[in-house]
Amino acid sequence: MKETLLCAVVACACATVHAQVIDFESLPGGLPTDDLAPISDQFLAEFGVRFDLVDPVTLAPVGSPLIAKVGAPRTAFDGCGPDTPFALTTTGDTLLTDDASVSGEPGTLLLTYVDPVSEAAGVVLDVDRRSGGNFEEWTVEALDDSMQVLEARVLTAPVGDDVCTNNHGPGDATALGFAFDRDQADIHYIVLRYTGNVGNVGLAFDNFWPDSVPPAPSVTLGASPPTGACFGDTFPITLVPEGGLLAPSVQWQQASEDGEFADMEGERAFSLEAPVVNGLRYRAVVRDALEREVTTDEVVSPSSRAVTWSIAIETAPDSGDFTEVSSSVTPFVLPTSIESYYGWSNGEEYYHGAVPTLTLDRSHLFLTVGAGGINLLVVHDVVGPNGGGRAEMVLEFEGIMPVVTATDDPGDRYRGEGTSLLEVRHGWVSPNTDGFAAGPLPGSWSVDVRFSDVFTGNPTIEGMDSWFFVSAAGGEIELPLEEDRRVRLTASCPCIGDVTADGLVDLADLNLVLGNFGQTTDSGDTNGDGQVDLADLNAVLGAFGQTCP
Repeated sequence: MKETLLCAVVACACATVHAQVIDFESLPGGLPTDDLAPISDQFLAEFGVRFDLVDPVTLAPVGSPLIAKVGAPRTAFDGCGPDTPFALTTTGDTLLTDDASVSGEPGTLLLTYVDPVSEAAGVVLDVDRRSGGNFEEWTVEALDDSMQVLEARVLTAPVGDDVCTNNHGPGDATALGFAFDRDQADIHYIVLRYTGNVGNVGLAFDNFWPDSVPPAPSVTLGASPPTGACFGDTFPITLVPEGGLLAPSVQWQQASEDGEFADMEGERAFSLEAPVVNGLRYRAVVRDALEREVTTDEVVSPSSRAVTWSIAIETAPDSGDFTEVSSSVTPFVLPTSIESYYGWSNGEEYYHGAVPTLTLDRSHLFLTVGAGGINLLVVHDVVGPNGGGRAEMVLEFEGIMPVVTATDDPGDRYRGEGTSLLEVRHGWVSPNTDGFAAGPLPGSWSVDVRFSDVFTGNPTIEGMDSWFFVSAAGGEIELPLEEDRRVRLTASCPCIGDVTADGLVDLADLNLVLGNFGQTTDSGDTNGDGQVDLADLNAVLGAFGQTCP
């Protein structure tokens, strides 16, 4: 059977196999591949390998696999779009799939070598885990010249997140890798066969290293932490992975107060907008499709200029007269971005954050700082038998034009995103919450928040009996739950040199720095490093006489 099959599918010619990848983006010679084009012996002369679809039992040829390009017509899978891998897989725009000739069954792919090899590696995309214990699975076997199994690798749908959020399950549109690394060149065939327990599955094969296993990945890390930034401003940390079997997995980590690093939920991009929060440390773990990993060096957030947040309450609706009730509220520091922390998902339409602790029939107003910067949050009610409710609000910003960065329900209405006036309408049913986050909010700014009838014909306040601002420093500030009565939240980040925060760089600032010179204190510290030294003196002298904006 070996000789018959070999003569049937492999030309009797010598071939030189090169240690490089077949990514199916182009043919040998440089011509691009075409969507749905059959692939058989096009890579035989240069790489010494042929591709065939075969009977899963006899391994006799039954057809040819096809090129599948990202986008329609779909021939392999529906992940982050038709034939579209998750953005971080770096598998390119092309893969190899079966021809769907066997109804309801994925095709079995046979790779036949002219000359045997000792090593090989590749990836299979979109191996999903379904509900009810069902899963997709591919078994990859290395065969000798008698078609006996030398080694096998089983690629089973992983557990975890659906990265495309299309409810296809973990493994959706991501890549699982296999590799063979033997002591002798005895691999004559490689076969990929489907062994999962669900149907309607297509093969998505890519990044094939026909005669080698690529080296473990390495990562170049780039970061430029700013100096003199305000607390909560952001700076980018970027990754450039190199080597490895493509389709790297990126997981950002943040160190807790005890110094231990933990995963930042949802942070898997090649860059992180890290918040400037004194002393916070970040790193990333990069894994390739063979689960080989490298951990980057740490990046430490620089010192920052202190920001003061104050709250004032209008004495009566539309009076324009405000009374300050607090000048020392603080944001909650998050281990991730606000979108991940908020955690809304289809079927769990509520706020998932661990802090602050929510109260039944109450509207909560608070600040957070995490990846992506500072956000202002409104969360109505608490998870449980709360009876539901409705709310309409207006937020008038000055010095900033934020967008909605997290939401609670797809049916909520938002008007004015990216402008200084944001109008919102919420309606929720038990046991869910409702709310949103707006940001980022760097530097100095202010916002007037009020409940107001902005979508005519709907209740302005329903299902709530109180409204509170919650501070991470402890304590709650009761706010008037009254239509059109404003609450003003102001963030003040003094300009460099204005250590007294009075809007001027003058003798008062100079005297404060000189009076605390050489001490470890925040008083007179212009750059947030906790020391009053020459850097602070030079900052005041350099800006002396200026009026801060």
